[in-house]
Amino acid sequence: MGTREEQQAEGARRQSLFRHVNERIEAITLAAPGSVGEILCECANLQCAEPIEMALDEYEKVRLVPTHFFVKPGHVVPDIERVVEENGRYVVVEKFGEAGKGAVRLDPRRQSADDPAVA
Repeated sequence: MGTREEQQAEGARRQSLFRHVNERIEAITLAAPGSVGEILCECANLQCAEPIEMALDEYEKVRLVPTHFFVKPGHVVPDIERVVEENGRYVVVEKFGEAGKGAVRLDPRRQSADDPAVA
């Protein structure tokens, strides 16, 4: 299964894929101030596609920190993330260690136009 660092890096890569998808969803459904829509859970489980109801201001607040992700309650992986905020609809988790480094590196809002897409 790999070392703890490898597992953390893989978790960040998986969650970053969902973050990329949610950036597209946000551009389409949450574009107007005050709008509410659904994004996908950004947990490390690639089989998960559970929706999370979200307002634009909630989404943007979390996106300010590249190590923060939205997950459904019960989808937290304590080995690679810690809870920084929670409510009945979602939990905001923060990546740390190798997962945190990977999350920053793969943040679409911090990549330049010539950076490759998430692989």
